[in-house]
Amino acid sequence: MYQVADARDFVVEHSRVIIPAPNLNLSEWADEKFYLSPESAAEPGKWRTYSYQRGPMDAITDLRNHKVTWKKSARVGYTKMINCAIAYHIEHDPCSQLVVQPTIEDGKGYSRDEVEPMIRDTPCLTGLVADAKSRDSGNTIMKKSYPGGTLNIIGANSARGFRRLTVRIVYFDEVNGYPVAAGQEGDQITLGEKRTETFWNRLSVIGSTPTVKDMSRVTDSFEESDRRFRFVPCPICGHFQVLQWSRIQFPDRNNLSRIYYECENCAGKIPQKQQRAMVDAGEWRATREYMGHAGFHLWAAYSFSPGAKWEMIAKRFLEANQYFKNTGDTEKLKTWTNTDLGEDWEEKGKGVETIEIFDKRKDAISEGTAPDGVLVITSGADIQDDRIELEIVGWGMGDESWSLDYVVLHGDTERADVWDQLDEQLKRTFTRGPARFRIACACIDHGAHSHMVETFVKPRQGRRIYAVKGRSTPGGPLVSKPSKKSLVKGVKLFPIGTDVAKETIYARLQNDTPGPGFCHFPDHYPDKYFEMLTAEHRVTKYSKGQRYYEWRLKKKGGRNEALDCRVYAYVARVILSPKYDIIRRRIAAKMAAAQKQEHPIRQETKRPATIRRKPTARRKNWVHNW
Repeated sequence: MYQVADARDFVVEHSRVIIPAPNLNLSEWADEKFYLSPESAAEPGKWRTYSYQRGPMDAITDLRNHKVTWKKSARVGYTKMINCAIAYHIEHDPCSQLVVQPTIEDGKGYSRDEVEPMIRDTPCLTGLVADAKSRDSGNTIMKKSYPGGTLNIIGANSARGFRRLTVRIVYFDEVNGYPVAAGQEGDQITLGEKRTETFWNRLSVIGSTPTVKDMSRVTDSFEESDRRFRFVPCPICGHFQVLQWSRIQFPDRNNLSRIYYECENCAGKIPQKQQRAMVDAGEWRATREYMGHAGFHLWAAYSFSPGAKWEMIAKRFLEANQYFKNTGDTEKLKTWTNTDLGEDWEEKGKGVETIEIFDKRKDAISEGTAPDGVLVITSGADIQDDRIELEIVGWGMGDESWSLDYVVLHGDTERADVWDQLDEQLKRTFTRGPARFRIACACIDHGAHSHMVETFVKPRQGRRIYAVKGRSTPGGPLVSKPSKKSLVKGVKLFPIGTDVAKETIYARLQNDTPGPGFCHFPDHYPDKYFEMLTAEHRVTKYSKGQRYYEWRLKKKGGRNEALDCRVYAYVARVILSPKYDIIRRRIAAKMAAAQKQEHPIRQETKRPATIRRKPTARRKNWVHNW
């Protein structure tokens, strides 16, 4: 039998089981018990739920939902809301949980940077989860055990992580960054949801920033939901509406403090200072029938973050748009669309079906010359067993391009002589009047004959001659940070998104107006070159039930070396990242100086006037007056 003191201790120790916890939804619990850590929050301390966060958070603790999807921009507090949900289901409603990050390394980073500080700084979690450094094997960086359940963190790139797990809730974080499939196992969302099938109150949470249209898992999931948007009232007429980027007006681009939102009903001008009250008075409304799947779309215009003010959103747009005008590169506009608007970027390039379009793109470009408009020159080389093919491309304002030469160097690419020929090609000079242009950057395909490629580029990296290795990651970057995992020590190996590059190139090939993005070609190029340049098209593929795009040859046995060379030359331009405005001014100054030297302006010379000086009076001193 228990003594009184023992019984009191027993009750205190097991009160979480004996005494039912108050029935709190997630936002109420977070406002009462959750804390932000200094490692990952601009304002650490007691959590407070913003009005626009309450709906998505409470959907997680609404037992009617079996799935919740958040299609969102940056700066809306998504990661912290997920942290709140994890903490809630550790302390308030214990159950087993699973977090699926894009990679294992992402999972480790999430555990170190978010989960462990959260456990340390949220008082109600004290003592529930053991320190990851303890000898308790149930608590590691990727697994946290607590009374009533466990938290597992895995990478979507590992099929093993989904095995032997049974959980009630699974959080799929940044699903648009997942590989197409988890090894040979299949779609990660399907695999994760199978881990919850034994629970009547199972839940899957899917969240991500969008990437590319028709390749976005979070958009596909959102479209299957009841599609909830936050409707906010106009402070002038009271009309409820969804905030749209097209209605944010900034009449003076040099003074964005005058920015305002134009009401779709009364056309009233709503200043930034009224945004918070307007959003607080808003409400989440479903736009489709509810079938147990709640979906939320939230973008930066609703956020109370200092970095999400309308002025800051507009500033980032103007910078990205100006970069596009200067370089023709859409990468920054794509990032802005994804991270500020929370929308998918729509790629335009799908392939070119006929080579007749090049008739309007042919110019009389003489060998060894740089046409008007060329500011920098890059090159891309494709390596085959018996030859090296390379293209030399000139680039101008807005990434308008001129193909200056296409060269095929025949020879065994395991022998040095063909590589010597390549080196001579990359030393070529092109002229326009007194201006001289050298190849400023070149990219060499690393896929075949890798050791020969690395041996060639290593002593030439100072000339910006680099090895590149293609990879196909939906929505991934065009150029990633160079890897040091090379065969030859000291070689920089740049991973490149070949699919992204082909999308851009084919979109530009369909541009029929000279200017930004337009492509010029010499009139002596044969049809064979253009057939290689347009040899591929984009097709829709499915892997383990997951849709993705792939670039494939239109004809079996077709050749695509010209397309590959253009991809590598374009990547070289991106790596070089030239400042076109500065280069253009320097070239103009050099041309003007040369013209002035060739035709000096003759000026009439006059004999300088004679200057008569007054005679200097003799100084009187004791010598002269002796």
